[in-house]
Amino acid sequence: MKNQNKHNHNEADLEDVLSQFADEERAGAKDIWQKSKKAARREDIVSEKEVDEALENVHFRIEQEKRSRNQGSSISGFILSNARYLVAAVALIILGFGFLFVPKTVTVPNAEIAEIKLPDGSSVELNSGSTLQYNRLFAFTNRDITLNGEAYFSVEEGEDPFIVEANGSATEVTGTEFNVRSWADDPAVETTITVTEGSVQFYPVDNSSKIVSLQAGQTSRLNIEMGSPAQPTASSEEHLAWRDNRLVFQQSPLIVILHDLERSFDVEIELDVEDMEYETLTAYYNQPANVETILEDICTVKGLRFTKTTSGYRIFK
Repeated sequence: MKNQNKHNHNEADLEDVLSQFADEERAGAKDIWQKSKKAARREDIVSEKEVDEALENVHFRIEQEKRSRNQGSSISGFILSNARYLVAAVALIILGFGFLFVPKTVTVPNAEIAEIKLPDGSSVELNSGSTLQYNRLFAFTNRDITLNGEAYFSVEEGEDPFIVEANGSATEVTGTEFNVRSWADDPAVETTITVTEGSVQFYPVDNSSKIVSLQAGQTSRLNIEMGSPAQPTASSEEHLAWRDNRLVFQQSPLIVILHDLERSFDVEIELDVEDMEYETLTAYYNQPANVETILEDICTVKGLRFTKTTSGYRIFK
């Protein structure tokens, strides 16, 4: 019913626009309108109110031309004689190119690692289950990235700063290499930055004055409980282990480890034990072949058991 109402409303809009044309011009205007609908990537890119405001603005500018210029001039004559088509052209531009303002999204499936090239020549290696977003005018208007997950960035030098926003944090660079780990399902909603080349600026999105500078070989973190990033410390192998298909956990909460295993092996793991989510564990796996080996180790250390289910595994007492 909702789609039908929307369709009827669009037809009414069409009739409103066509009513501005003489009978002999109406067929051409209708053809422009239909082509503009096909050019749009999605219907909800621009609201009806925005379209109406754009059309009103064109009418206003045309009226200004009428009053300020001699109607006999070639420029004014062209505007006046083609005013109706200018209105239709503006509608075409708004509808047809509105998709440029819809962010481009890249999501890597579980159990996979992918590398993408950005329009400015920078490259991003994305860990399993990660999602990256950037605008379609990237490198023309700005170089802003939004990340949920884990990614290794190799950034090309550029006039505009390269900024990665991740769960309330911002990492700003001009040209360097660094790793960002920031999962929305992390209990602490923590972002960890590790720099391998050059330097970066790390700060909360809503308070850029709380900034920390990191150099190559350093790491820092920021979570929802902290007002500013932690002072930089020396990075360790765990921060980049995923790039070599290794799993390294240093006193990591059990729930964080299980989330990593779910993404790495594309399985569901249910922890059916109370008050165990934040129990910590240290473990190292060099390219593990299967998830069951890791679950066996976890259960042995924590005095638990696990069983296979239709969708994955269940851990229990």
